[in-house]
Amino acid sequence: MVSRLLAEERKPTALVRWVTPMVLFLAGVVFYCALSFYRYAHYGSTAFDLAIQAQAIWGYSHLAIIPNTVLGIPNDLGDHFDPILTILAPADWIWHDPRNLLVVQALLLSGASVPVYVWARPRLGYLSAVALQLSHLLFWGILAGVAFDFHHVAFAVLALSLALYATLTRRNALLWGMTVVGLLTREDVSLTFLFLGLVIAIFQRRWRLGLSLAAISAAYFVATYYFILPALSGVGYRHWYYDELGPSPLPALVHVLTHPLQSLKLLFHPLEKTKTIAALIASWGAVPLLTPISLISIPSFLERFWSVDPNLWTPRFQYSMIFGPTFAFSAAQFFAWMRARRLLAGLAGLGALAVLVINVGMSFFVVRPFAAWPTYLAGRQVAQLNACLATIPTGAAVDASYFLVPHLAMRSQIYILPPHVGQPWVAVDPLTEPNPAIQAETRDLVRQALGRGYGVVCSRGEALVLRKGASGRHLSSQMSRFLGSEKVG
Repeated sequence: MVSRLLAEERKPTALVRWVTPMVLFLAGVVFYCALSFYRYAHYGSTAFDLAIQAQAIWGYSHLAIIPNTVLGIPNDLGDHFDPILTILAPADWIWHDPRNLLVVQALLLSGASVPVYVWARPRLGYLSAVALQLSHLLFWGILAGVAFDFHHVAFAVLALSLALYATLTRRNALLWGMTVVGLLTREDVSLTFLFLGLVIAIFQRRWRLGLSLAAISAAYFVATYYFILPALSGVGYRHWYYDELGPSPLPALVHVLTHPLQSLKLLFHPLEKTKTIAALIASWGAVPLLTPISLISIPSFLERFWSVDPNLWTPRFQYSMIFGPTFAFSAAQFFAWMRARRLLAGLAGLGALAVLVINVGMSFFVVRPFAAWPTYLAGRQVAQLNACLATIPTGAAVDASYFLVPHLAMRSQIYILPPHVGQPWVAVDPLTEPNPAIQAETRDLVRQALGRGYGVVCSRGEALVLRKGASGRHLSSQMSRFLGSEKVG
């Protein structure tokens, strides 16, 4: 009955058809902003990566490429080659606050869902297109990115979504434009566009276009990896985490070709990798594996699960965002194939609805990207910390606890505390730091600072701001206990 209704749905008016994706887009923006603003307001945001990129954009807004003191490198472009961030300089002119990046990310990620609807509606019908757009918006990989502040990969998510739409509708100008955006987002995104070129060449038989796209993407990756990033960082490429394969891409490729079984096993061991892979596939009912478009995800898949960095294995952080457009378009293409066949037409709409239900279930009951939110600071603690941070002048050089750094990132000098105190201002709050070892190190540094001429500017609850040469204020009872104890909480 449901499949018949979906297959024979009445066509909505043209106005409804075009207003719907915009309404869902705006709803996504509001939803994402509400989630990320809550995390930021309650001191769940982190120095890596929000503060790193906020400081870089603050520099761009002053028409300068400044040292990234959060990361401790000469400039942000030497970490990942992400010149796309320069276009966000006006965001700081409009609103001098790191949350402007959270708004930008909400716009990018929500906007990436619109091409899915636009392609799916004439081929699958209105309700199925809505279901697939919502699936993209609620995919746990996208939500995990929202739950981890801002990351420049959000640009690649929108660029890839539009590039896939351009590929399927054969709009070459749009495809090339989005390729440029994707390449400027981050060096490894070029590998995704390389595979997109191969898919175009092999499966669409547009050999000249596909191979040209693949060749340009490959050349861009080689240039950024071997020449641009080493020149900008001064230390070479900082993110090679594939020691079990080789010291660089070419030896790693040789190792994979000569040790295929060992390389395959490495993708699924330890077990945490397999769990994340299963979550990626299960969220879309394994449907994306049935179309060639899913091949575009191979570089992102291998990059994550061949890595020796455990952070890349988990469903947390931004690493799964890039799968959203590929999986959504793969599912849409498969259901369109079903819709074109009489015996399967009724099941196409049912499949799109099932994918939406599965995505909701995986996001909110299985993966749960927002599970850590109850651990964030409560309202009274937030107010105390806000009051203390407000005493630090704009532009002052600061040493700050890890979770305080994003709130102070829009300046030329902001450093993560520990390992040492050296700036005129110091800001700490041990309640934001769950690691006992770091709490102990912070306690020792504060004790040392108080003995080296730093005085209390603000001390409310566990929040503390010190300034070199300040005097006349007392520590709060909570901070006094922290400095004299072995733990806080």
